[in-house]
Amino acid sequence: MPTKVSAAKVQNMINSRRVLRALSGLLFVLVVAPASPSQVLTTDHFCEGDNTRELPVCQRVWQPYVSAVFLGLAKDVQEEDVPIILDGRNEHTLRLHVTFQVEEAFLGVSEKVVKVTSGGDMCGFPFSKGHMYLVFGRRLPSGDVYVSISSATEWEKDAGDDLKYLRGLPTAPHGVTIYGTVFRYTAPENRRAMVRLGTPETGRKIEIQGTSRTYEAVVDSRGKFRISGLPPGRYTVLLNAEGEIHTSPPLKSTTVDVVDKGCAQFGFWIDPFAKKEPTISHDGGNLPPEEPHDKTQPK
Repeated sequence: MPTKVSAAKVQNMINSRRVLRALSGLLFVLVVAPASPSQVLTTDHFCEGDNTRELPVCQRVWQPYVSAVFLGLAKDVQEEDVPIILDGRNEHTLRLHVTFQVEEAFLGVSEKVVKVTSGGDMCGFPFSKGHMYLVFGRRLPSGDVYVSISSATEWEKDAGDDLKYLRGLPTAPHGVTIYGTVFRYTAPENRRAMVRLGTPETGRKIEIQGTSRTYEAVVDSRGKFRISGLPPGRYTVLLNAEGEIHTSPPLKSTTVDVVDKGCAQFGFWIDPFAKKEPTISHDGGNLPPEEPHDKTQPK
């Protein structure tokens, strides 16, 4: 007998380290086998979006999979049963069709009512009727907005900092901001230790290569660096140091495209105990050879 698989259940199977909000009321048993063609999925299916709150809103809102951002009230939520084939088994999941009353539009939204689609692919966001949400989604050819559980969508009550940035965009100064932190590990890796401590890499220079000019930032006593007012465009952020250089969260490249009034954030960790030269990407950016371990996370 096929069972309905909730988004939260499957996401936990995909990556046990991810902590997702509970999706109550989405799990039930069906007595009829699927009669229509089913989407074929596996438990290593990844949902659209960065699935992290570590990126600042000035970076998240400009991601390529985000083309509609608004604050709205979920006026109606309709559930659609969707058959899937999960790892060769017949299963069912939900697709939600949500009617939103738009309270504030920030990006790609001009209408007062927006239709949102979520789920059907094990990536459904648990929208509830009568709640206010700050919605980050992708506009579909149909005109609906697709929202993944891995997007930055959140309840209004949790969106204070994001709303402050979005509401300030019309009067915000022009230019790009690139900022971050640089720390150095103070001890070799010890798998028995709960944390691996680091110290600010004070005075370390960060090279920020633009298309027509190279800029420089210096790490302060708190391990932070920042440079603002850069023209929009593509930048490569370089950190030269002995030992392995990790990024947190892990990045494939430190080359980014940044829009006007947007930003890019980087967290660098220098591991002098690895005794290896930094790995350089094909585009000139530093690549982390493995997943970084910051000073607040267990190894």
